[in-house]
Amino acid sequence: MTTQKKIDQVEDVAKKLSEAKSAALVQYQGLNAADIAQLRADIKDKGGVMEVVKNSLITRALEKLGIKLPETLVGPTSIAYSNEDEIAPLKEIDKVNKSKNITSFKYGVYDKKLLSLDELKAFLNLPSKTALISQFIGGLVNPLQRMAYAFRFNQTQLVLTLKAIAEKQEKQTN
Repeated sequence: MTTQKKIDQVEDVAKKLSEAKSAALVQYQGLNAADIAQLRADIKDKGGVMEVVKNSLITRALEKLGIKLPETLVGPTSIAYSNEDEIAPLKEIDKVNKSKNITSFKYGVYDKKLLSLDELKAFLNLPSKTALISQFIGGLVNPLQRMAYAFRFNQTQLVLTLKAIAEKQEKQTN
């Protein structure tokens, strides 16, 4: 490969890493071609992209962003970029890891910072963006529902009290 082509690839990977909401360096060894194709499709459905990149190019692209890897990357590596939701595409990889009983994550990148494997696992335990939005909306709706119930409760009590008074007066007049 020509030097200019490598430089262009490093620029491309660095650009994708800087534009992605999060990314993960993934070892895909242990997966067959069908599993990899399915994983790529699942990641794409969740708003991400997975591509295979040479380790040396990944290292250079990360250094271009000011990120230094603590060790040299070994083995086949791909990068999973999360472009829409920070977590959802990476959770797809985690599902495959659990179902195939492998650990394929090497490192994560979030907010132009390197995440260790432990930090990446903690990151994956966060709820997805849609789950957080649902929880937020639920949190807003619950107090409003309680307030509406409280208002209805007082009105109901007033109506029942007036009805009881009317029935008592009716009995007294009979």
